[in-house]
Amino acid sequence: MKYFVSADIHGFYDEWMSALKEKHFDINNPEHKIIVCGDLFDRGHQPKEIINFILNHKDKFILIRGNHEDLMESMIKRNKNDIGDLHNGTAQTIIDLFPDWMIKEFDLSKIAKETRLQEVLDMCIDYYETSNYIFIHGWIPCFDDCYLYNPDWRTASLKDWQSSRWQNPVEMYRYGIFEPNKTIVCGHWHCSALWHEKYPNKYEEFGAKSNFNPFIEKNVVALDACTVYSHKVNIIVIDD
Repeated sequence: MKYFVSADIHGFYDEWMSALKEKHFDINNPEHKIIVCGDLFDRGHQPKEIINFILNHKDKFILIRGNHEDLMESMIKRNKNDIGDLHNGTAQTIIDLFPDWMIKEFDLSKIAKETRLQEVLDMCIDYYETSNYIFIHGWIPCFDDCYLYNPDWRTASLKDWQSSRWQNPVEMYRYGIFEPNKTIVCGHWHCSALWHEKYPNKYEEFGAKSNFNPFIEKNVVALDACTVYSHKVNIIVIDD
């Protein structure tokens, strides 16, 4: 199987499609699948296009749950937005899907269902694993009290999974928390931070010396291109 892997699309459908085309993704090829390592929405303004693309080709997708999927479901459950939802773009995604939401009182659960957003959220899983790779959003769940590898992370609690989706991969890289004999493929944190972590004299997180290309090493692949800043979506192709 050939996997076309990206992360942190954040509502930028056009940039995503350009990246898939550049990597020669073929929607009609049964050996081609798309993996998204979390955060489909909440920055750009094309959630409708993303929802339609995914649901028109559900069999082609493996969707990893990101912290922004958790934020969206939390807002839907509360049936109202707070300052965090405004800051993170979660409320804006609903406005892009249903412009009248902020004008009148509408039930968020009903909006999520009618726009088919909930169908996409329901497709999301905590992680996906192949022979050589683990696809995740932030990182695999670790022990709560310290940066230590937890060999039982696959059976972690819901709370631990939610926490892991906010975990900074730069810190995990710094402390060497990896899965033995496998490569972790993650999103969540702009990969320029990892380039800067490894080559501080060559790269910076933002600015003229930033590098938003995928960060690829034996134990980790980081994909978040910080699309709102770099105007691109990273995709790598994995045969496994």
